[in-house]
Amino acid sequence: MKNNLRLLAMVVLGLFCTQTLLAQSTKFIGNEGTLHYFELYDGEGKPIKMASEMGVNGSPMLLDGWASGVVRYKNGVVFADTAMNYSSFDNKIFYIENNKLYQIVLPVASFYLTYTKNGEAINYHFKSGIPGIDDHDTSTLYEVLYEGANLQLLQWNHKKVKELSNYGSSREKEFYPEKQLYLYHPKEQTITAVRPSLSSLKKVLPAYAEMIEDYVKSKKLSVKSNDQMVDLLAYLDKQ
Repeated sequence: MKNNLRLLAMVVLGLFCTQTLLAQSTKFIGNEGTLHYFELYDGEGKPIKMASEMGVNGSPMLLDGWASGVVRYKNGVVFADTAMNYSSFDNKIFYIENNKLYQIVLPVASFYLTYTKNGEAINYHFKSGIPGIDDHDTSTLYEVLYEGANLQLLQWNHKKVKELSNYGSSREKEFYPEKQLYLYHPKEQTITAVRPSLSSLKKVLPAYAEMIEDYVKSKKLSVKSNDQMVDLLAYLDKQ
């Protein structure tokens, strides 16, 4: 009898801890906040009635629609969902459960999102914990474009509300995207802003300048795109 009571107490305690963790990890978004900014759909793509729009064109989200996602909190707990998205307007992650929108509030170490567009998977990886730069602190979430042992290419994605001034018509607002690339040295814990250009890369990586020059000549690269920068950094990281 005592053993049964002890087992029942352990089960009740476990359920209580689970509910407490869920409550601390997320916050239900009702008729305020982000609900004003984008059109809400459930996991099957069906529209959900919501509060009125605030008159801002576009979306604050990384991409339209919903993605399968995996979030790793800084406390080591992992959370996964099939209807998740990231707002680069306010640096927050949201997911849908039972036709309700929730915001993740616990500190996030990293997260992955997989969108499906025209039958193809589009993958994103974000992480925090990067040293502060340009008014960003260690809680800022950066998109990981390349993650090597010695060199990493990160991108800060942000959307701000921009007011448009159209002649002869009323003023309109829209979400305007901003992006900034950073070169991160994980071993030294240093981060530097960089532009997608050969001169900028050689400036922030003076020790690799000769190798950069040789590589771009042999590959006939202009290093003006993120993909070409990733190819170059992957080569330099292994030298």
